Amino acid sequence: MPVVPGKGGLPKVVLSSGEASAELYLHGATLTSWKVGGEELLFVSPKALYAPPKAIRGGVPACFPQFAMLGPLQAQHGFARNTEWQVAEEGAASCRLVLESSEATLAQWPHPFRLEMAVSLHAGGALQQELTVVNTGEQAMEFTAALHTYFSVSDVSNASVVGLKGLQYVDNTSGSTSTDAADVVTFPGEVDRTYIAAPAAIKLRDSGRNSVLLLHKRGFADAVVWNPAEAKAASMGDLGAEHWRGFVCVEAAQARSGAVALAAGQRWSASVEYEYDHLEES
Repeated sequence: MPVVPGKGGLPKVVLSSGEASAELYLHGATLTSWKVGGEELLFVSPKALYAPPKAIRGGVPACFPQFAMLGPLQAQHGFARNTEWQVAEEGAASCRLVLESSEATLAQWPHPFRLEMAVSLHAGGALQQELTVVNTGEQAMEFTAALHTYFSVSDVSNASVVGLKGLQYVDNTSGSTSTDAADVVTFPGEVDRTYIAAPAAIKLRDSGRNSVLLLHKRGFADAVVWNPAEAKAASMGDLGAEHWRGFVCVEAAQARSGAVALAAGQRWSASVEYEYDHLEES
């Protein structure tokens, strides 16, 4: 599909396949829509600003060359989500965006690189994202990364994350480390956890929709589960206290398990496939 104007006049790519569709902004390689059967499965804040260099609040922005503050940059989640990417390939149901190092990125992080974000829709409405990092410099480099996925839910009180029981996690609100003994992760207040060495398959259940989202990750070692709750959401100008109940972030990440070390000329790829089902059996 051709690049078309989106909100704020920012360019975006629109994908479709059968009953599924997706929208991907070149700003931050941010996936802002994934619909199956007309139902929106991603959350983008109604207060999101489509005004670079501000990142779009919601959808699936790309975090690189660091997740959160796990790296040398002063900018939360690095610069990839704040930078305009270029279209390298596009089709009706898939596209590939590219971001290469520049004077602006080298001023923040002194490593030449090439990023690729491939997005494709598959049979039944499944969506796949693959992030590739190429070290185009002459020295080794290290980075952390994530696909910062905001999933839409009927209400955060109806949401639960399945598949993380028994795992060690870092509570990012306190820095403490614990082992999760619960069958599911729920959201009675602020939750910000990075699960170390998380399994390939994780589920997000929404009892309000009688639905389940399945994440199947490859290459990303960790998983992040986040909802800011009301007080923190109120302090975020592009979110607000009135919108925090509408989403849960379940993110594939390379974070607390350690940075990726990439030698000169090497490449690293990691991917996530998302599947949606209305009819999960209890």
